[in-house]
Formats: sequence, structure tokens, C-alpha cells
Amino acid sequence: MARYCAPATPSTNSVTPSTEAPPATNSAADSEAPPATNSAADSEAPPHNKRPPGTYAIWAMEAIGATSAFLYYLYLYTDLLKPPVTDCLNPVKYSPHTLINSTPLTSDTTLFRFRTNRPRFDSDTEKHIDEIIAQGVWSIDIKDHLVQTYRTYTPVDYKIGEVDDERGLREGYCDFVVKRYANGSLSRFLHNTRVGDQVEMRGPHVSWPYTANTYRRVYMVAGGTGITPMVQLIKRAIADPSDSTKFSLLYGSTTEDDILCREQLDAIAEQVPERLAIEYLVDQGPATVARVGRPDTKSVGRLVEGFDQTKDVVLVCGPDAMMHAVSGTRPI
Repeated sequence: MARYCAPATPSTNSVTPSTEAPPATNSAADSEAPPATNSAADSEAPPHNKRPPGTYAIWAMEAIGATSAFLYYLYLYTDLLKPPVTDCLNPVKYSPHTLINSTPLTSDTTLFRFRTNRPRFDSDTEKHIDEIIAQGVWSIDIKDHLVQTYRTYTPVDYKIGEVDDERGLREGYCDFVVKRYANGSLSRFLHNTRVGDQVEMRGPHVSWPYTANTYRRVYMVAGGTGITPMVQLIKRAIADPSDSTKFSLLYGSTTEDDILCREQLDAIAEQVPERLAIEYLVDQGPATVARVGRPDTKSVGRLVEGFDQTKDVVLVCGPDAMMHAVSGTRPI
């Protein structure tokens, strides 16, 4: 059986071959010139770990400035940059102190002035010293380093000056009145000390506690260098405006020329006659301001007229012979 097949007609959706060149693409351009990137710019910019010019110089200047400011602070407000302060008192151990002056007062008695410096800023030691001094009459142990012995002396004056910022300290002094005895080891040692020499000291220590207005009147009997604790106490009390305590002093010496600290005592008595009364006794004349005699029970009885044991107190200090005549044998 014969089959008839009609010829196929081209479909509209069919693809016909074209003889024209294909449209241009970017392949050629891509192969010849790749798209612009930042690589060129990156190659010209400095790497990230490279600092701008002058950075290290600025850092150095900042470090120098900070260090200078810190050192200036230490200089102003601490003593770390200052040389160690010497000639300072210490209550618990001996420390060297320089003799800056010695003034003969009589043929056998001299006033010794020793340097007693203090740091610009008080430590616990300086605060402790102030607490001791505030408690009353105080004294200092002075050592003869040649024979390793010491004796206790009462200063008649103690001063601390203004702050010296350059040296980081407050310069002061301490005065001692010392009589030379033929058999006195310490007194001979001190009288042989020259200006500029150093002597070891320890203190202060409280010799007699005293509080302002504890007593109505303090009666004092002194002989020779026994006047030193009396002078310290009188000056202390008179300088305190809150203290109204009165003082009566009986002071015995060999001659009028041997009366120690007379100028200071007379000046205070003239300044506040209502608070300080003084009677001088001398063993031998001539006498113009003193009475000839010695401290004894009779002269002491005259001194303490009106004594009230509930309000007053009697202090005695002097040579053994005077102590025995006035108050009996000294307890051991």
C-alpha cells in the first residue's frame, strides 16, 4: 500500500544558520585590558605598619614631658630626690649630731648648740617626737662613743626653722648647758668637742609630765646646772597662751657671775611678773641682785609660804649637797 508523505515546512521556531559574524563581546577587551582596580593605588600607598614622618619624635617628646612632670612632682612634694637628712633626733636609737657652736657661760660651764634637723615632710618618727615633747619636760641621752657611756641632759632651747626646699629639710638646733666636772666623763668629753664634730644622741624622753593648768603654782628649787629643766618648763608654760600656771623660783649659785640663763629668766620675769617670781642666792658676794646664802630648809620654807598640796607642786634639781639639804637623800 502506497503512503503519501507531504514535504516538511520550516517551523517558525526553528533556528536557521546565519552567514553574518556574531556580535562582539567583551572577551577580547577582557583579555587585553582587565577592569581597573585599586592595585595601582595600593602599590603607591605606604604599608599599614609604616608611621607618618615625625611620629617617633612626637612620642619621644611626650615621654620626656611626662617624665619631667613626674620628676618635678617628686621634687616638690616628696624628698625622694633630695639627699638624706642627717642630724635628726630619734627616740629609740643613737644618731650623730653636729656641734655648730659652743659659748662659755662661766669658767667651767658652756652652752653647746647642736644641729637637730628635720625632714621637710614628717614621718612617724617626727610625729612621735612631737608627742613626747608635748607631754612635759624632756631630755636627751648624750653618748661618749670613746668609752660607750652616756648621760642624760635637759635642753634649755629647741628650735626648728622654716622649710629649705632646695635641701628638702628644716634646719634646727638644740641647746645644752653643761658644767665641766673633774671626774665627769661626759662633761669632759663634751668640753673637748670642737665645732664641726659629731656627737651621738638619743631622744627625746619625758623627764617630768606636765599639762597646762594642772597646778595653781609650781615652786622650784634649783642649784647650778639644775636650772636647765626649770628653764625649759618656764619657757614652755609662758609661751602657751592657754596656760595660767604661776612659777616661783629659788636659784642658788656660787657667785652672781655663775648664775646661768639669767638673761632669759630676767626677761621672762620682766615680761610677765605676775607669773614668774625669782629669788637668787649666792654662796659668796658681792651680791647686787642676789641674797647671800644657800638653798636650805629655811629658804625653801620662805619660798613655799601659802603652799597648797592639792593645787601646788615643788620641784627640786641640783647638786647632791643641795638635794640632801633641801629634800633628803636622793632615792636610788
